[in-house]
Amino acid sequence: MAAAAQTLTYVLDTCVLLADPTAPIRFEEHHVVLPLVVVEELDRQKGRMDEVGANARRAIRFLEELGASEPGGLREAIGLPSGGTLRIEPNGVASDRLPEILDPHTADHRLLSACLSLSEHGADTVLVTKDAALRIKGAQLGVTVQDYRADTVAVDESYSGVAELSVGPEVIDRLYAEGKATLPGEGLHINQFVVLKGSPSQSALGQVAQDRPETVVVRVPGSRRAFGIESKNLRQAFALDLLLNPDIPAVSIMGPPGTGKTFLALAAGLEQVLEAERYRKVSVYRPLIAVGRQEVGYLPGDLDDKLAPWMAAIYDNLFALFADGGPMAARHALDELLEREALEMAAITYLRGRSITGEFVIIDEAQNLELPTLKVILTRIGSDAKVVFCGDFTQVDNPYVSPFGGAAALIEKLKGHSLFGHVTLERTVRSPLAEMATNLL
Repeated sequence: MAAAAQTLTYVLDTCVLLADPTAPIRFEEHHVVLPLVVVEELDRQKGRMDEVGANARRAIRFLEELGASEPGGLREAIGLPSGGTLRIEPNGVASDRLPEILDPHTADHRLLSACLSLSEHGADTVLVTKDAALRIKGAQLGVTVQDYRADTVAVDESYSGVAELSVGPEVIDRLYAEGKATLPGEGLHINQFVVLKGSPSQSALGQVAQDRPETVVVRVPGSRRAFGIESKNLRQAFALDLLLNPDIPAVSIMGPPGTGKTFLALAAGLEQVLEAERYRKVSVYRPLIAVGRQEVGYLPGDLDDKLAPWMAAIYDNLFALFADGGPMAARHALDELLEREALEMAAITYLRGRSITGEFVIIDEAQNLELPTLKVILTRIGSDAKVVFCGDFTQVDNPYVSPFGGAAALIEKLKGHSLFGHVTLERTVRSPLAEMATNLL
């Protein structure tokens, strides 16, 4: 007879709920304990105007809803749909369990104390935190620790949306003659681009239009234009192909600094709003990731003034797109677009609760967003809108996003779906200096 699965007690750190407000219900049949200090920390963060504040508010509401069915709220363990339980632990300050060097009144150390107390009372306790330093301290005290895994996936880091394949010359001949060809083998994903090589002098470019029961590719051009901007390399051409395709409503463009991610997305958006009139406006959203104490609430001025530092990079790209007429003409063109509501720029916090229709939506700095937030964004997009995620995995500033979570997990989960396409840009095109810095530093 098989032994029964061990039931564990998971103690959640505040950062877990700030990354995923619904985290307490994701531990299956196990017990989940939230030390009261976690609720206190959520309360402290709820006033922020960025994604951290939004997630803190969501977590507090979620906990209140879970406890509403019981007279005592979460003071006593309540049953969860998964078969596990959830309760709030009011204690957690026991200085005798901690080394003298650790201040027993800090939030992290109260979490450690709660874990030690639960273990002393016979619970198989695991501390779940996205804080690496806390995991190190916990392990040093004999506490079982782990990262929060529900927002991560096993990521294929080699997936760039582009593959190189060696094929027989007859495949390339057919692709040129008929515009499509069947490829041998498996492993390619729908909407993935392929560079086909038959010989040193024979090659062709294609995109996977069908991946089962056989792989069919259609021919694609090696250069694309949008809003007067021409692709500077092959991967930029592939990116523009995805950006200009109305049948692929979700696109991710990733790459290091200066590769043209946001620039191409803006050019494609303006092309389809002002020229093709496919969408009624370009909407650009960025996460408010603060540096030091420079959160929105600490900055002077009204909301537009507060958001200006976060939108400077978008303005830089827009001015470049309208640069032909000079600085004054570019300023006038941007003011006109804003006045006509053909262009909108805002913090991602203000996207929650909206239903996006008829818009070309750009989510810039997407590498700083947690997977639940990215899911919320996708669920906001209507059937006549398009969303583009731009980001750089080497510039993750959000401490609550792990290397295999957020946008990386999004790409891994969505690749192979007909409604999604991805390209990783590689070559810096901003300037020779920027390329040198990217390659050598």
